[in-house]
Amino acid sequence: MRELVHHLRGASVAIAIVLAALARPAAAQQVDVEATATVDVGFAQTSRSAFVPDPNGMAVDMPGDTQSRLFMEIRPGIMLQTGSPRLMWRAGYLFAGTLAIAGDQLSAYSNAANGQLAAQLTPLTNLTLTTDLAQGGTSFLLTTQPADAAQPQFRAPGNGNQITAALAESLVSQLGKHLSLQQTAGAGFSAPQDAIGERNVTVSAGVGLDRNFERDGIGAELRSSVAWLQPLRAQLGAYQSYTSSLSAHWNHDFSLGWNGTVSAGVEQVFIDAGSRPVAFLPAGSASLRYALREDIGGGIDFSHGTATNLQVGSVSITDRVSVHGNYALDSRIGRAVAFSAGFLHNAPLGQVASLVAAGTGNVVQVDAGFTTLLAKNIQGVARYSLSYQYDQGANLPPALANIFFVGVSGTIRNTERPMRGVPVRGHRVDGNDSWGLAPADTEPTPPSASAAEPP
Repeated sequence: MRELVHHLRGASVAIAIVLAALARPAAAQQVDVEATATVDVGFAQTSRSAFVPDPNGMAVDMPGDTQSRLFMEIRPGIMLQTGSPRLMWRAGYLFAGTLAIAGDQLSAYSNAANGQLAAQLTPLTNLTLTTDLAQGGTSFLLTTQPADAAQPQFRAPGNGNQITAALAESLVSQLGKHLSLQQTAGAGFSAPQDAIGERNVTVSAGVGLDRNFERDGIGAELRSSVAWLQPLRAQLGAYQSYTSSLSAHWNHDFSLGWNGTVSAGVEQVFIDAGSRPVAFLPAGSASLRYALREDIGGGIDFSHGTATNLQVGSVSITDRVSVHGNYALDSRIGRAVAFSAGFLHNAPLGQVASLVAAGTGNVVQVDAGFTTLLAKNIQGVARYSLSYQYDQGANLPPALANIFFVGVSGTIRNTERPMRGVPVRGHRVDGNDSWGLAPADTEPTPPSASAAEPP
C-alpha cells in the first residue's frame, strides 16, 4: 500500500504541473495539453497456474487457482501534442493505481507511456515513428487498448506483471502520382517484471511497393525478422528464429463505405533449436471494412501464417479471425459503443513442441466498451474484457481473465482542437480514411473515426 501511495503521489505531481501549464494564457501556449483522470470500480477474475518446467509433466503437476477481486482504480494521465506544416509530435503517460476492496489480490500499480512523431522530410517523403512502453498486469494490459482494437493473444502462465516495449518506423516516398515506396522497421521487447533477464526480443524490417488505380490498389512486400526467445521451460535454453516473407496484395473500394484487402505469399522460417526446421509456408490474409461516417465503422479480418509471441517466447503457425466495430448511439452527448471479438489458433512449427508449448492451442477474446457524456468534460465509461486460452501443449491448464468496470472520466485541455494521432495511411484506395500533417493553428482533417475509445 505504501508503494502504491508513493507512485500515486508521483503521478499527482505530474498532473499538477500540467494543470499549472493549463492556467497560463492560451496565447502563450505552443503545445496542446490534455489532462485526464478516471476513477472506476470493477470486478476482475483471473485463473493462475503454477507452471512446472517438466517436459513429462501432467496437468495434476501444475496446480492452479482462480482469483477474484473487487477493486477501485484511479487512472490519471497526460497528453502533449504540437504540430506544424511539416512536423508533428505527441507524447502521453498513464498511471493506474488499483486498490483492492475485497478479494485475493493486494493493491497494485501500472504505467504506460507512448510517443509519436511524423515529419515531411521532402515534398514527396514522409517519416513516421511510434513507440510504446507498458508495465502492469493482465487487467491493465487488456484494458489500456481501445475496445474495438483488441486482439486475441496467449499470455504467460500465472498472469504475472509484464514489461513490454515496441518501436516502429515507416518511411514513405512517392515515386509518382500513383506509385509509392514504403520502408518499415520495428522492434519489440517483453519480459516478466520480476525477471528482466528472461526477456524476449524481436527486430524486423521490410520494403514494399504500391500502385493505385481509380478504385484498386496492388502491391508487393518483402519482410524479414529475427527473434531472440526464452522458452518457459528454462532448461531448454534460449534460441533464435529467423523469418522472411514475400507477399502480394490487392486492395479494392467497393463503395464509399466498403473496402476490402486480400494478400497472399510465402514465408520461410528457420528455428535454431530442436530439429532446426527450415519451413516454407503459405501465408495470407483477407479483410473487409466499413466506414462511411465518423459515427459508425467496423470490419472483419482473417490471417494465416507464422507469428512470434514475445510474452511466452514462441514461434508458431497461426490462424486468426476477428471482428470489430463502433457505433455512436447519440453523437450529441457522446454516447457510443465499441466492441471486438477474436479467435486464435496456434500450432507448433516443426519438432519444437516443447519450446512453444505455452504458445500453442486456442484463445478467445471479447471486448466491449460504452461511453456517454455526463457533463461538459465529464464522461461515463464502462468496459468488459474476457480472454480465455485452452488446449495448450505440455498439459497446461486453461487460463481465464475476466474484467468489468464502470467509472467516470474527466478531461481538461488548453485547446478546442481534437488531439488526434500522427498522420496515417488508411486502408482505402481513395484515401478517404487517411489524414496527413496540418499546421498547428488549423484543425486536421478527421479520420474515418473510431467512435468509442474508452480511456
